[in-house]
Amino acid sequence: MQEPSERDLDEIMDVTRTEQKKRQTLSVLLHEQCSLASHHLVTHVRMGDVSSFLTSVTLAWVAEKVGFAADLPIFKEDTEGSKRVPIRQDTVEKIQQRQPDWRRQLQMTAYLAGRLHHKFPPLLLVGYQGWVHNDRHDNWAPDQRATQDSLTLSALEPSGAYCDLDDSETGFYALDGQHRLMAILGLRDLIKTGHLHALDEKRAPKKQGGLSRDEIIDYIHSLTGESLARVHERLQRIMDERIGVEIVPAVHDGETYSDALRRLRQMFVDVNENAKILTRSELVQLDEMNGFRVVARSLLVDHALFRGTASSERDETPKVETTKTTLPESSNSYTTLNTLVDIAKNYLTENKALPDSERFLSWGNFVAKGIFIRPDDSILDLSTDVMREYFNHLARLPSHVAFIQGKPASEIRSKDDGDNILFRPIVQTALAEAIGKLATDGVSLKNVIDELIRQESRGQMKLRERTSPWFGVLCDPATGNMRRHKKNERLCSRLFRYLLGGGIEDDIERERLRNDFAEERKTDVDSAIDLDGKTVSPDNIRLPHPWR
Repeated sequence: MQEPSERDLDEIMDVTRTEQKKRQTLSVLLHEQCSLASHHLVTHVRMGDVSSFLTSVTLAWVAEKVGFAADLPIFKEDTEGSKRVPIRQDTVEKIQQRQPDWRRQLQMTAYLAGRLHHKFPPLLLVGYQGWVHNDRHDNWAPDQRATQDSLTLSALEPSGAYCDLDDSETGFYALDGQHRLMAILGLRDLIKTGHLHALDEKRAPKKQGGLSRDEIIDYIHSLTGESLARVHERLQRIMDERIGVEIVPAVHDGETYSDALRRLRQMFVDVNENAKILTRSELVQLDEMNGFRVVARSLLVDHALFRGTASSERDETPKVETTKTTLPESSNSYTTLNTLVDIAKNYLTENKALPDSERFLSWGNFVAKGIFIRPDDSILDLSTDVMREYFNHLARLPSHVAFIQGKPASEIRSKDDGDNILFRPIVQTALAEAIGKLATDGVSLKNVIDELIRQESRGQMKLRERTSPWFGVLCDPATGNMRRHKKNERLCSRLFRYLLGGGIEDDIERERLRNDFAEERKTDVDSAIDLDGKTVSPDNIRLPHPWR
C-alpha cells in the first residue's frame, strides 16, 4: 500500500482542523442558545398525526411553570371571553375523576428527598397560549383553523428537527405525570419551609403525619454516615436536577378548536387508562432498596420452609405465593411474599434485644413515608441471619415439619383437618410482632417455640374450635368465616403475647384485653361464647390461662 504524500497529509489535517472548528463553533452556539433565559433547545418528534417536542428542564422550572390537567383552560367548561362551543360535560367529569390523589404526595416527595438514586420518567405537558380562546386573534384563519402551534418555536436548521422554544408566553399543564408534579411541588415546599403536611385525597391537611426536612437529613445520616451538612447541601441541590419533558401544543397548526379538544381529550384518557402500575407483589420482587423486601427475598430462596426437602424437590407447587397479596384457604402455599416482608418488618422492628435494633427500627419508621436507602451488606446479612433463625425455630412445629416434608398447606389449613391458624398470613404477621415484643421482654425465641409446639399438640391452634382462644378473634362466631381486619390482627398479636409471656400484670391493660376478647366472641348484643363453648353473657367471658 502506498504511503500518503506530504500533500495528502496536509489535506487530511485541514479536514480535521475544519471539523474541530465546526465542533467548537457548534459548542459555542449551543452554549449561548441554552444560556438564554426562558429558552430551551428542543427536538421535534412525530407519532401518528401528533407532533411533540422533547427537552429537559429543572425540577424548579416544573414547580414554577407547570399546572395540573384540570386547570388547562381548554378543558374548562366555561372560559371567560370565549364564544366557542362549550366542552362536553363527560370530558369535565373524566378530567375531575383523574385528578391526583394528594394522599400520595408525602410518600413520593420522601422518595425524591431520601432516595439517592431517585428517578422520575418524563412528563407529558401541554403548551397553551392565551390566543387559543381569543376568537378574533390573527392565529385563527377565517375557516377557524389555527395558523400556528400554540408554542413559540424557531427552527435552528432547515429540516426543523431542532428548534428553540421560548416559554415566556406559554403555560404548561401536565397531561401525564400529575403525581410526579405533585411530588416536585412537595419537595419545593419541604426544602423551602422545612416541613410537608400529610394531605387527604382532596389536598386538605391532616392533623397527624407529615415530614420534616431535619427528619430526612437525620435518617440519611444515620444510614450512610454522611455528615449532616453534606446531606443538607445535597437536599438543597435536588431542585436543580433535570427531568425530561415532552411537550405537545394545545392547538396544532391547521387544527380547529374542536379538533384540538378531541385530540387532547383522547390523549389524556389514553395515557391515564392504559398505563400499568406495578402491583405490590411485583414491587417486592424488584425492589433493591427496602431492607425488609431484600431480606424476604433472601429467605424465599434459601430457607427449607420455603423450598421443601429432598423428598419433595419435584413438587412444583410454590411454597410462597409471589404474584398475589392474598392466600385462599385452598392454596398449597405457606404464605405470600408480601406477608414474608411484613413478618420480617414486625419481628425486626419489635425485637429491641437484637444487635443494631435501632437501625431496624429506622427502616420501619420510614417505610410508610417511602424513604428507602439500601442498608449496607453487613446489616442485611445480620437481619437475614436473624430471620433465618426465626424460621428455623418455627420449622420445629409439627405442622411445619409436615409441610416441609410435603403435606399440602391446604390440608393443614382445612377445617376438616388441621384448621391451623399458623398457616394464615394474618396470624403469621401477628405472631412475628408478638415474639419480637416478647424477646424485648427477655423471653427467648426457643422457649416461645417450645411452648407453641406443646400448645399445637393440645389443639390450641385450631381456628374454629369453640374452646380455642382464636374462636371469634380470627373467625366469625356465627359463620366461621375468617376475619382479616387490622383490628383482628392486632388483637391476635396481643393475645399471643399474653399467652406466651405469662399474662399481664397491669390490671387496666388486662381488663382492656378481656373486653376486646369478649367483644369478638359475641354472637349478639347479650350473648358470647366462652372458653367452654357455652353461650354466656359477654360480662362472664374470661381470658384463657396464660400458657407459660
